[in-house]
Amino acid sequence: MTVPLSSPSSSTAAGTLLIDEFHSSKTLSPALLHSLLQRLLSHPRIHNGFIDILQIPSVQSTLENMDEAKRDSLVATVKLFAFGTIQEYYELKKKDGDAVWTLTDAQLDKLRMLSVVSVARRRQIKSSEKADVDMILPSDHVAVDKKKSSLSIPYAHLAAELQITPGTPFNDSHVRQLEDVLIQCVYSNIIAGKLDQASKAFVVESHVALQDHQQSSSSSLGDTSNTVHGSLLSRDIDTTTAESTNHEVKRMICTLEQFLSSSNKLLSSLEDISNVSASLRKEDEKRWRNVEKKLSEEGSGSSSRFRAPGGECDVIFQGDGGDPMEVVDMSGRRKVKRSRGGHLGGRF
Repeated sequence: MTVPLSSPSSSTAAGTLLIDEFHSSKTLSPALLHSLLQRLLSHPRIHNGFIDILQIPSVQSTLENMDEAKRDSLVATVKLFAFGTIQEYYELKKKDGDAVWTLTDAQLDKLRMLSVVSVARRRQIKSSEKADVDMILPSDHVAVDKKKSSLSIPYAHLAAELQITPGTPFNDSHVRQLEDVLIQCVYSNIIAGKLDQASKAFVVESHVALQDHQQSSSSSLGDTSNTVHGSLLSRDIDTTTAESTNHEVKRMICTLEQFLSSSNKLLSSLEDISNVSASLRKEDEKRWRNVEKKLSEEGSGSSSRFRAPGGECDVIFQGDGGDPMEVVDMSGRRKVKRSRGGHLGGRF
């Protein structure tokens, strides 16, 4: 089984120091920028905020003075990690070998992990399942089917998207390689899910929240332990073109509409539960007013049968100066002292 590359605390601190190096000077040499970006793209705990690096003044200044072909290659590589996939990487390399950098094994593994997030996100958008926020009611009122709030992605589909078996059909010999990538995704805390080896699928659990140990380039230092309310870590937003911007806006609108719909359903259910509770309380108070009426009509030491909240019972009204709401059953086996407004206890 694949294990995490490093502990969250130590690796996050290293990531913070790495990002600080981009801000440390007003200018960066092309060689230093290349070195810093190589380290950034290989870092095991930095999974978003890549596009923000290109907006840093020192980086922009260096890019302006670079050769156009090298600049385009650098920017295209950073964009791959920001919102691209491993499949796009191989397509670009096939079309033009110099269009993007040649990635190391560690960088390829990282891009595959980020591609898993993109694949899962696309599947969530297409499905009718709630994507980012899973509003559920207390278990006393509604039985929640967790299978309906999960998303299952077949191994074969993932293997094709992640280029696990390029040019060859997916079979059992490739399962282990794919599962290693998925396990690393879960251990790196970029997706909440589990392996379903029986059905050969990866199940994304939308009712599980991630713990964010990331540190993006725009985050404040030391703020690294916030809860991410969703099962997928957010990747960078693609606003490079009008088409991509329109797509991202539609995706956010869809997510907000799903959240609004879930919130309205939850509010409606809570109102229904509140109305039922209020109705039951009124009925209960009405029953106990009948008890008080019986007490006022009957003399001391007499008995009467009436329908109480627990069913029919015989009540003896005692005249010994005690509490008139003290009730005993006819056998005298149990005495229950009951205040107004609640259910009648005892054995009936």
